[in-house]
Amino acid sequence: MSKIYWAAPLHDAEDRARNAKYVQILRSEGHIVYVPQEHGVWEEVMDKFGGDANKTRKHFYELDLKACKEADICIACAGNLENPREPSEGMIWEMGFMAGCQKTVLLFNEDNYWDYNLMLEFSSHMFSNFDDILDFLREEEFV
Repeated sequence: MSKIYWAAPLHDAEDRARNAKYVQILRSEGHIVYVPQEHGVWEEVMDKFGGDANKTRKHFYELDLKACKEADICIACAGNLENPREPSEGMIWEMGFMAGCQKTVLLFNEDNYWDYNLMLEFSSHMFSNFDDILDFLREEEFV
């Protein structure tokens, strides 16, 4: 069982649905998965901070940074052909942070739709389909 940080775009319904689908599969395999989209909707959290956008942004940053530090693995989901878009800046930052912490980073570039940067290529294990990620997780031990 691994502690996984799921890094992926989350700002539209298609992104959130894709994330939920893959995270559910990971959890069914026994992994603990942190998913930023599960930790509050911007507007609701901003209300808790009296409408202060800076406090809200810092709150989400601190939650995500703590989760990155506690995770063994980062799975970065770039997106897919059905909902093509550039990967989020947050996802790329999270990948870099975790690679810099010497943690395992898996880049899920479904169907190889996204033309990634060489820094991402050489700091992560690359996968074009999710079943290969599951096989990798079953074969490796992460502590």
